[in-house]
Amino acid sequence: MLGAIVGDVVGSRFEWDNLKSKEFELFKPPCHATDDSVMTIAIGNALLKAATAPPEKLAQTTVMSMRILGRAYHGPNYDYGGMFYQWLYEKDPKPYNSFGNGAAMRVSGCAYAGDSLEEVLNLAHTVTAVTHNHPDGIAGAQATAGAIYLARTGASKDEIRKFVQDNYYDLNFTIDGIRPTTHFKVVVKERYRKPL
Repeated sequence: MLGAIVGDVVGSRFEWDNLKSKEFELFKPPCHATDDSVMTIAIGNALLKAATAPPEKLAQTTVMSMRILGRAYHGPNYDYGGMFYQWLYEKDPKPYNSFGNGAAMRVSGCAYAGDSLEEVLNLAHTVTAVTHNHPDGIAGAQATAGAIYLARTGASKDEIRKFVQDNYYDLNFTIDGIRPTTHFKVVVKERYRKPL
């Protein structure tokens, strides 16, 4: 989770101003925590309280945690998407079929709360589906949480790549190969997505 938050803070100043170089200072103004940091903490809080509870209880705890922290931390630095912002304040919040990348950005805690890859993927599904219940939103979250779990349990880069390649995304490209044409996107549905 700390890595996700550090990455969020470091990358915050590039979110809408794409950087295509590996050479940059890490913590330079106007770096700041964003909505993704807040939601990473919210998911972590929900997992601490209910990771071993039935999925329905974890989902309820996730909704409550996300709404409490999301309402407390909003403003210019916390650029919640329009649908998510509405969800924060709805009387009876329901998932809204999102496939935005926020779901993948907030699930790192699942990789530490689960004791097996299957459990991690189930946790990622549960905490994601409260908002991002589109299959692509869930896939992005599961690919992220699963890759983190595999890395933390000693899997090799090739094993992690195979997991993602076999289950979620076509990884037959290089960063240098896509760098000239790629740009920031707010959705996980992308040309590299494997068909469901």
